[in-house]
Amino acid sequence: MIKESRKGDHTPVVDIGLRYGMILFIASEVMFFVAWFWMFFELAIDHGHRADWVVPTWDEATTAAWANWPPPHVDTFDPFHLPLINTLILLLSGTTVTWAHHALQTGDRNGARNGLILTVLLGILFSYIQFGVEYPEAGFAFGNQGDVTNATVYGASFFMATGFHGFHVVIGTIFLAVCLLRLMGGQFTPQKHFGLEAAAWYWHFVDVVWLFLFTFVYVMPYLTMQN
Repeated sequence: MIKESRKGDHTPVVDIGLRYGMILFIASEVMFFVAWFWMFFELAIDHGHRADWVVPTWDEATTAAWANWPPPHVDTFDPFHLPLINTLILLLSGTTVTWAHHALQTGDRNGARNGLILTVLLGILFSYIQFGVEYPEAGFAFGNQGDVTNATVYGASFFMATGFHGFHVVIGTIFLAVCLLRLMGGQFTPQKHFGLEAAAWYWHFVDVVWLFLFTFVYVMPYLTMQN
């Protein structure tokens, strides 16, 4: 696609198709995360009725794990420490990518370059904090012994939801890094830069999803346990 763009094959009709394609791709990603949020809402809202759903042959520990949300003995993350730091990092990265896009539209290539560099660095920092610092501290990770083994439902839903978002952050960071290389190579102009625009759309989508994850995956279970 980069070669097609440089050859001038991206006519106005092709540009519209690319935009619609990116919009539909992001819409499909939205529905992907809706499934995980739906699961969290179901587990959090209907946990009072779940004890009646379990198979009678299950042991009491399994019944208790399904009847409460979060399950007993789960030590959730304090959302106002590392998760809040990562939230601020992503929100800041949303402003820097917007700065880069606006700077390119106005012909400020230095501003666009600096904004993209900051966005890529913030994306890398987010991934490091989540995968390198936060995850190893999770007390409900699989393989833990003792009472925490009852938390597999919570652990599965937590790591699938936040892990897939983290994977999207990695992909978005690569997406923006490629845009940075293209910008430095002179391939973007104020009139033709849909690659950067699509990357910015994707990055804002990642930001918005994280706000929902922070609220319903981190804050809500933590406040539930406090009560």
